[in-house]
Amino acid sequence: MRKKTQNSDDIMKSFKGRSFGILALLVLFGAACLGMFLRLGLVEGNMANGVGDKVLDTTDSSYVPSPADTAFNCFVLNNNLSPIRGEIYDDHGRLLVGNFTVFEVAFDGLRFANEYRDTLSKNPDAFTTLINDLSKSLYEHFKDRYPKYTETYYNDFFTQSIQNKKYKTLFFVKGWDEKSWVNGRDTAFIKHLKCWTQVGSDSSVRKIHAHLNYVPTSVRINPYGDIARRTLGMNVEGKAYGIEYFMDNLLAGQQGSKKYLRLNKTVVPLKDRVEPVDGYNLHTTIDAEIQNYVHNELALQLSDLKAKWGCAIVMETRTGEIKAITNLIRDVNGHYSENMEYAFNAKVEPGSTFKLASLLSFLEKRTDDTTCTYPMFVHTFEYPLKSGNHRKYYKQDSKVHGETLGTVSEIFQRSSNIGIASMIFDAYGMKNFASYRAQLAKLGLLDTIHTQLGDILPATIRNDSRFDNYYGVCFGAGFNIPILHTLIYYNAIANDGKMLAPLFVKYVTNNYDTIQQFETEVLNEQLVSPTTVAKAKKYLESVVWGKYGTGRRYKDSTCRFAGKTGTRDIWDEKLNAYNYDRNAVSFCGYFPMEDPLYTMIIYIYDVPQHSEVAVDAFAKIARAMMNRSNFSAIRNAEEFPFNPSIGSQPINKRFFNTLFANLGYDTMALATDQAYLLPLRDTVASIQSKEWNFSKQKGVPDVQRMSASDAVAELTRAGYKTRLSGRGTVKEQYLDSKTHTVHLRLEPH
Repeated sequence: MRKKTQNSDDIMKSFKGRSFGILALLVLFGAACLGMFLRLGLVEGNMANGVGDKVLDTTDSSYVPSPADTAFNCFVLNNNLSPIRGEIYDDHGRLLVGNFTVFEVAFDGLRFANEYRDTLSKNPDAFTTLINDLSKSLYEHFKDRYPKYTETYYNDFFTQSIQNKKYKTLFFVKGWDEKSWVNGRDTAFIKHLKCWTQVGSDSSVRKIHAHLNYVPTSVRINPYGDIARRTLGMNVEGKAYGIEYFMDNLLAGQQGSKKYLRLNKTVVPLKDRVEPVDGYNLHTTIDAEIQNYVHNELALQLSDLKAKWGCAIVMETRTGEIKAITNLIRDVNGHYSENMEYAFNAKVEPGSTFKLASLLSFLEKRTDDTTCTYPMFVHTFEYPLKSGNHRKYYKQDSKVHGETLGTVSEIFQRSSNIGIASMIFDAYGMKNFASYRAQLAKLGLLDTIHTQLGDILPATIRNDSRFDNYYGVCFGAGFNIPILHTLIYYNAIANDGKMLAPLFVKYVTNNYDTIQQFETEVLNEQLVSPTTVAKAKKYLESVVWGKYGTGRRYKDSTCRFAGKTGTRDIWDEKLNAYNYDRNAVSFCGYFPMEDPLYTMIIYIYDVPQHSEVAVDAFAKIARAMMNRSNFSAIRNAEEFPFNPSIGSQPINKRFFNTLFANLGYDTMALATDQAYLLPLRDTVASIQSKEWNFSKQKGVPDVQRMSASDAVAELTRAGYKTRLSGRGTVKEQYLDSKTHTVHLRLEPH
């Protein structure tokens, strides 16, 4: 009995000891947990939030990389969030520049080699067959865009990527090279190649397609192709010019950011997040329809003449808005494209179009212009010297022998160099070049004109009173002036003396409202006296409608215009002399003649012909513009009250409010993710809207009822080519599957 009691006591003691041991362990564990909680909360908590001595914040504005950074294993980093770049529209809301998603295509040879090492060694024939088939398919599909990529190139690319265990890019995204872009249609083609499912291929080897990576990138598209490309511009990879460059601060938006913590190989997102602000949309002064006329006609004319380059600009007379601007240069294949900015930067002599500036200078000095006569074809100028003697300069304009006198009107019509110089020498004196140059300065020709797309430089007229310089300046020789500068002072005469700076962008919008509007800058309220303006218009009219006018061959009672021709020999820098067999020809004028709506200049460089070819291009463009279906509405706008009607055409949400506000309606676009809205009349004075969704026709976006420009833009985004017939909105569409081209038939809305 005693032994039994003793055993019980021993067991109880042992149990108590063990219990106290376990309790002690629990207390210690609890204390450890409490300590860990305190440590995590008080010490490591700051690290988890991206602060503390053990954390290196590389996003701090004061951070400068240094060798001491290696002491840290916890970093705060920044992941930039890109905004959506704003789009560019014409003055009727037609898309000129939009966003388009393309893909960088790369192959992860490292992962594939590691995952399928055994398969590659056991079944090399299957791998070889697959690579050969893949290379052939890629070559056939991309040979037009990547002519240097042969079947061997593709074969070597995949083989070496796997053998060398490297991640390599097959197709790069070059934002400036639209022909090389890989779009969604291309990636779909690659993903559905027959070689991935061919019978007999090893299933593991076929999984090579799973290691092809398609990295999306947003690029800029021009739905109208090369039209106005130089003016719309580019701002990628060192190619910076045009609206895209000069107004990048509005288009680009503001980058957002998302901070994250990297501890060793662990990435932990932080709370700090700044949402990106999308870029604004720009609504330009360009009229896509006018731009199309100008581009195509100039291209045809240059091609027929085999000219080196040409430039054409159309300005709205009363507002200074640039409705079209085309700069075309011939490439090695004889094709013409927009690769240079001649309107602003061409270093060319103006030639006889500058005679308008001399005429204005003359008329500001002399009021008896109708009774004055001057030598025209041949004349010997006697330049007075300080000694009292005269130095003689014999000049001849044509094959006519003997001096012939002509009136100011005849001199201007015939474009006589001798005559215009004689007029200036008579009005200002042969020794008073400074006074004549000062008058040219009053015309703004020696001023730098600031525009939304950069500066228009002044004429490079030297302050040199020697006879040859003075004589040449009178008719536009021996100095350069930007083509756009010439248009500006011609437009001032068409605008009754009011000189305006050119305007390229009218207003800025976001998704719902107008953010900013731009007004035309008035450079000079009255460039010359009203009397001089009236006389100058008569002289400009006589160039086309006068008996001796150099442009009389192209007069047309259905398209009445006025202006001045220009022909100038080209300076050959290699010969250090003029090439008298090659000319730069031009015509600058306005139309309709009685009440100008537009002022236009045509400049064609390096042709054997004279200025009549420029007049021909001017007349054809003017006639096309005058014959536009809406011209009668423009002409009779004051005669008939405007009563806008509401149709059922889907309208881009970005300019919905602005469009109907300009028509006099109260409206507010829906806050929706859909790109297009249908207008619905609510009351006599207000407009409501509803969403408009794309449907599909055999996988092709249904663009019926849309405007031509919007339809082209959406189909281009979807990876299709387009062909148009008719005008107006899209009535019918059908797909040519062989060429992947969607044909659109347009009818007036």
